Amino acid sequence: MAKRTLTKRRQSAPRFNREAWLQAAMEVLAREGQAKLRVETLANDLGVTKGSFYHHFENREDFVRSLLAYWSSAFTDWVIGEVKGVDRPASEQLLKLMQIIQREGLDRYDNAFRSWAAQDPSVAKEVEKVDLARYEFVRLLFSEMGFEGQDLEDRLRIWLVFHSAQSTVFVPNDTEDTEEAINSRHAFFTRPRE
Repeated sequence: MAKRTLTKRRQSAPRFNREAWLQAAMEVLAREGQAKLRVETLANDLGVTKGSFYHHFENREDFVRSLLAYWSSAFTDWVIGEVKGVDRPASEQLLKLMQIIQREGLDRYDNAFRSWAAQDPSVAKEVEKVDLARYEFVRLLFSEMGFEGQDLEDRLRIWLVFHSAQSTVFVPNDTEDTEEAINSRHAFFTRPRE
């Protein structure tokens, strides 16, 4: 009877794949910071054993590399691909990018990775790569809209900072972030200087 109960328990225990570990780690990182990204903590949060972790990752270094690659892929590469897939003018692509960032809450992990990067040079290197990919893509969109020189650089930097940090800075706001609000910000960022 005990053997059957153990087998039944094993079958009903949740099975986690590599992506489930990475998603859980992203949430812990955003809520509690990189110091809480410990195997024991994650395993306890997921209700699995540490063995599950080592089934998917060779060691902590492999896990950290995988987490950084996951963040880059899911929160930058995928988004750029989605926007590039829209056969529309650059202004409409920028609007689509803004809508995806808002809808998916893609900025919610940026501050955690930047804080971690301030303490770990290998993480800083990867964050810099993500920032550069975002910078180059958004710069291309603004450039295709006809902005150039200092106007292009100012607009680009303000846009990037806003969309990377808006969820981390408390600003009292009585209104929802609706489609109308996104359209209004889009008009602000794309309006030529007078």
